[in-house]
Amino acid sequence: MKRTYIKDLTEGEHLIKGYVETIRDKKIMFLVIRDVTGFVQVTIEKDNPTYDEAKKLTPHSFVAITGKCVYSEYVRNGGKEIYPTAIEIMSIADLVPLNAESGQDLRMDYRWIDLRDEKKVFMFRIQTAFERLAVEYFNNNGFIEIHTPKITALSSEGGSEVFELKNYFGQKAYLTQSPQLYKQMSMMAGFDKTFEIGEYFRANPSFTSRHDTEFTGIDVEISFIDSHHDVMDAEEALLAYVINGVKAQFNDEYKKYFGNDIISLDYKIPRITLADAYKILKDEMNYEVPRALKGDLDPDGEKLICKYVKEKYGSDFVFIIDFPAKARAFYSMKKDDNPELTKTYDLLFKGIEITSGAQREHRYDNLRKNIEENGINPDSMTEYLDFFRYGAPTHGGFGLGITRTLVKLFDLPSVKDVTFLFRGPSRLKP
Repeated sequence: MKRTYIKDLTEGEHLIKGYVETIRDKKIMFLVIRDVTGFVQVTIEKDNPTYDEAKKLTPHSFVAITGKCVYSEYVRNGGKEIYPTAIEIMSIADLVPLNAESGQDLRMDYRWIDLRDEKKVFMFRIQTAFERLAVEYFNNNGFIEIHTPKITALSSEGGSEVFELKNYFGQKAYLTQSPQLYKQMSMMAGFDKTFEIGEYFRANPSFTSRHDTEFTGIDVEISFIDSHHDVMDAEEALLAYVINGVKAQFNDEYKKYFGNDIISLDYKIPRITLADAYKILKDEMNYEVPRALKGDLDPDGEKLICKYVKEKYGSDFVFIIDFPAKARAFYSMKKDDNPELTKTYDLLFKGIEITSGAQREHRYDNLRKNIEENGINPDSMTEYLDFFRYGAPTHGGFGLGITRTLVKLFDLPSVKDVTFLFRGPSRLKP
């Protein structure tokens, strides 16, 4: 008999497969069996030939059960129950080391058990839809998908937050922080518009709720742009397509688990220069970004400017634009009318940065000068600079952190909550 998923059960004979969520064994044994689609009650009277086999089961044991599904107004769990004719035990589970009071660290130790939860399964279905809709948007708009190396001889941002491989066949190599340099190369290849969904690595020692050392990102690069505003337009269109698509498909379920509707993105996202953001924070919010962090926004500044934008514009998102050159990567294009500033932006969502984007510097001489001004020996970047020697279009792009976006979509406290297996400075297992 072919397996039936629990959500598809109708009256009649079926084979279901899943794990035992709960067991009640008094005069009659009641099992709650769960699969990825839902749960159903299995009712076993003591004179049922399967009763002795069912007595061996423990919570979280995996089973295949064949039986007759009937509708019953007395069954609270969906109004359906199964009377089994055969039980096949796939495995007997030991006493699980988690309970309702378990802390997050212990849950991370046993993440595969922690994820046996319908709400958490739902969150990963949303993640799946988020990525599917993103790819759908890219396919509908003429993008080419690329897969860039995750082992590279180049440090993509020229900084210290890189994992260096001890010995790559006698050569120095790194895990990529981002596909930045290679997605720019795709513009020089004439691909026009490219995207990648992939894993990236940052040797960031932070223990905050929004930092991780390995993460999944959506990266985009576009040719023939006039400014970073073209890049923001593209990201805004992508996010509107994805978020509104997720809402159309999942809002009812989301409301069941989270108690409110999924946000809509049916408006233009406000764009505020960093200089204006500083002024707003000081004049309207009575807050000043610490001097050491000038050139960027600190976490408190990000939360406050998002609060201001939500109250004034009704937007959960805000683009902060035109960052100082000294605070941005060497490949950022400087503004023609003020070379102290760059054609760059961050996108904030409910208080945290989820994206950095920019128009890139595509002119060889200017790019080499930028590298020198950033204290990097241009000879160490020869391979990257060569991308620009044989013709380069104007171009720009962005990197969107999926986990940061999802953690705010669900209004959860930490990226750990939306990551299948989290990696951080003190988390390398399982």
